[in-house]
Amino acid sequence: MIDFFMLIFRILIFPGFAFLLLLTLFCDWMERKIEARLQNRVGPMVAGPGGILQPLADFIKLLTKEDITPRAAKKTIFKFAPLVAFTIMVFALCFIPIDGASVLSANGFSGDLIIILAFATVANFLLFLAGWASCNPYGTIGSARVLTQFLGYDIPLFLIALTPAFIAGSLQIANIAAFQSTHLLPFILLAPWAFVLFIITMQAELEKDPFDVPHSESELVGGLETEFTGAKLAFLHLTRDVQVIFGSALVVELFLGGPYGPVFFGASWFWFTLWFVLKLLVVVAITEYITVVFARLRIDQVLSGNWRILLPAAILSLMLTVVLVTWVYPLVV
Repeated sequence: MIDFFMLIFRILIFPGFAFLLLLTLFCDWMERKIEARLQNRVGPMVAGPGGILQPLADFIKLLTKEDITPRAAKKTIFKFAPLVAFTIMVFALCFIPIDGASVLSANGFSGDLIIILAFATVANFLLFLAGWASCNPYGTIGSARVLTQFLGYDIPLFLIALTPAFIAGSLQIANIAAFQSTHLLPFILLAPWAFVLFIITMQAELEKDPFDVPHSESELVGGLETEFTGAKLAFLHLTRDVQVIFGSALVVELFLGGPYGPVFFGASWFWFTLWFVLKLLVVVAITEYITVVFARLRIDQVLSGNWRILLPAAILSLMLTVVLVTWVYPLVV
């Protein structure tokens, strides 16, 4: 009975839904503050100290707005796709070790890295369906760009994610993070080229600048979100924010040693959570800096950059990793 209540607590409170929601809202505020500072603006400053409650206020405000469904829309898909996409992304995060263990089990299961990447693909496909179901020309074009972009960039993302898996000899996220902790060598040091490629590819998967062609306001009004209002728009925005947390958490687990770090005193879960959050915030800051510094690419540049540059680079990265794991790393690790 105690184990059952502990499982419910981990799913609903920590490190489950409530913790992930608060972390998502905090990272949204942090992104907006970084972007504002780099663009010589003030950013959120009214709701809460330093505007820290602004993302929560925006979410609540959208929930109270009128919820409109276009007459020509595919109503069932239009209504439920944003909520289901959000649910899938939160479920995928439950396989990420945050306090030294994942939400659902201590060490996850063999091959969970592939499973959660597949969950991210399904969530992106649901976002495509949401825009397509609106039957708006701007939404249709934006959703087609989402489909084109994530199908293309999924391939190098999977290939680059295999680099730390090859080094650790496991497709289990907990084992990959534990390998780095055991050998005191984060994979950002063993495979820095893979880290850079993963950050770039993840930026495209998250549809952040310079890859923000599906939502380019100057071309598509709002892309797939054009017809969405009220609660549906709130969950679309929340899904994108959770995707940022998911992508950053993957970087932490695959390249930065996961939640592991020095444990000075007290419970280890506290320190593991602290190191995980600090590492994640560093990754979020890096991705947001890239977003602000680089201008949006054209859709043809996004596609050619994938097939001509990132995909060959990902294949070369995997080949180099196999060579190093076979002949070099056994002498170092």
